[in-house]
Order: sequence, then C-alpha cells, then structure tokens
Amino acid sequence: MFKKHIVRSRIYFAVAALGLVTAWVLNALAVTQEADYLNAWFGSYVDWVLSLDLLVVGIAVITFMLVEARRLGMKRVWLYFLLSGITAMAFTFPLFMAFRERKLLERRLAGGSMEKFEFDNHRVDVWSPREIHPSTPILVIHDGKNIFDEGDSHTGKTWGMLTALREELRGDPPIVIGVWGLSDDTRIRELSPQSIVESNPDKCWEHVPERYATTGRDSFGNQYVSLLADAIVPFVQTRYGITPNFKTTAVMGGSMGGLMSLYAMAKRPDVFGTAICFSTHWIFGSELMVKELVGLLPEPGEHRVWTDTGTIELDQHYPPFHNMAMAALRDRGYREPDDLIGGIYPNSGHHELYWSRRVADALNWWLRAEPLT
Repeated sequence: MFKKHIVRSRIYFAVAALGLVTAWVLNALAVTQEADYLNAWFGSYVDWVLSLDLLVVGIAVITFMLVEARRLGMKRVWLYFLLSGITAMAFTFPLFMAFRERKLLERRLAGGSMEKFEFDNHRVDVWSPREIHPSTPILVIHDGKNIFDEGDSHTGKTWGMLTALREELRGDPPIVIGVWGLSDDTRIRELSPQSIVESNPDKCWEHVPERYATTGRDSFGNQYVSLLADAIVPFVQTRYGITPNFKTTAVMGGSMGGLMSLYAMAKRPDVFGTAICFSTHWIFGSELMVKELVGLLPEPGEHRVWTDTGTIELDQHYPPFHNMAMAALRDRGYREPDDLIGGIYPNSGHHELYWSRRVADALNWWLRAEPLT
C-alpha cells in the first residue's frame, strides 16, 4: 500500500514533465508565428465551448488544490498558480498531485520513515520517527507483516500501529521493529517458549489442530529470541545511535506472539524490560504454560507486563487462563498499574482489527511510566 504512493508520484512527475515540454514547445511555436491567443480562444462558438469548459475545469482544479493543500498541510500552494501563469496548468497540476502523493505517504508513515532489512531469512521492517535521540525507546513486534501495511497482512488489516503513532500517542514515539516470521507453517514452532515445550511437548500441543503441525513440533523459540536480542536490536541501536537500555526496550505480540513476548523478556531481561501481549495464547499448554512461563519471568520493579484477552472467537477460551496468569503475576510481586496491566475486553476477538483498538493504550502505558531506577 505504501508503494502505490511512490508509483503514483512518479507517474505524476512524468506527466508534469510532459506538460511542461508541450507547453513550452507549443507556446514557442505560437509566439514565432505571432498567433492571436484571444481570437484562438474565443473566435467561434466551438472555441467558446472549449475555452469555457477548460475554465470551469480550471476553477474546479484550483478549488481542489486549495482544499487538499489545507487538509494535508501543503505549504506555498500559491506557487503552483504563479507557475501556471508562466508555464501551464498541464505542468503545475500533475506536479501538485505528485507532491500530494508524497505528502499522503508521509502522513501514512506518521511523519517517520520506513526501512527494510533481512536477518536470517526474516524480513525486518523498521519504522523510525523524524527525531531520534540516544534514549529513543525501541519496540520489537512479532508477525511483522501484519503491523504496518494492509497489502502485506494476511487478513488485509493491520495493528493500526501507524495510526496510533500519528494520532493517539502521548510522548516521544519509539522506533518500531516489525519482525516477519520465518513462514506461516513454522509460526507456532518459532513463537513457542522452547524450554517449556521441550519439557512438556504433549501438553503444549494437545489443543493444537494437526494442520498447524505439518512441519513438526520441535520448537526453535530460543533461536528466535537470540535473533531478536543478539542481532536485530543491537543492529537497530547501532544504526540509529540508540544507547542500549532494557528499561526503554519492549517486545510486543498477539496470540502466540504474546507467549513469545513474555518468553523473550524471561530469557533476555537484559534486553527487554516490557512485554506487551494481546490475546495471550495461554491454551498452548494451559495451566502448565501459565505456571511455567510466569515462573520464568524476571523480578518485577524493573520489568513490566501487559497481558489481555477478548471474549469471542478464539479468545472466548482465554479468560480462565488469563485470570490464572494475573493471579500468578500478582503472586510474583507484579503490581498494577505500574508493573502489570491485565484487561478483559468484552466482545473483542482474535484479530488484528481488535488488537488495533488497544495498541495506543498499551503504548501510552509503556511510554508514559515514570523512569525506573
């Protein structure tokens, strides 16, 4: 979806160039032949029809340009009208449309920029804000293809991350890293807490439909955690000049990504200080997963957890285990709301569209907290 703005802007630039060339060439020919512009425009009824038709279209174009410029915050729109007087609307209008596409892309990107990388056969999308400083927070998100662009998402919907960053965020925006999975077929294996799965394979896989185990049941979650903590995060810190600090580095995911976010913080508390988990998939291991995973987490105080669930679709099975996890987290010493947030969202299900409605709340909870000492 981002590419369409780039493609359209290039097309408009090409049309503008064509309009400029034809305007200058034909005007030069008309001047050398001492053409009578006024008579050519209004010399006959046919000329009047064409001239007035162009005049009405021109008024509509000018109105559109003024309205769009104001809506999008495009400055100095009067320059296009000035240029039209010495060139042609055939040049300035497509030129305006080209810069409009650039502005639309800028707005879609929440004023930031996007870069793409690859690590160990994983595509990694990195969104960075316009202003970056050494203490800029870093957010790592699993299932990266569903985070930013509707054209990449397997459901056609995203987490609404860019909308949240543009419209709902309070405080300085973080660098956001979307890590694509190795493949759809291996997703559960990659996002599963490996040490727990290896100790209890039958219990963890007992409620998983066979179609999700076509590539095997062995977990490689530890390898994935290492990829995040030892490769991707350090690379981003170096590239953007960020001082490593687990207190300002969070990991986020939904469903199995929720389990992996907790596991990543448990395995690498030196890298991740906050785990944000939407629709945490506790039924992968059920009571065992709750007990074992919560038991692996670092001590509260410098580490924090957001975990939630809906009540419909797949999420309808989660509330009992969610409540069990919340009780276990409280027993570990995690305290609400500073260290812990646990929410049950009625009539909310297992889908990016539902998660997008609470992304901003989770981000603001993470970012607006008092600095941990």
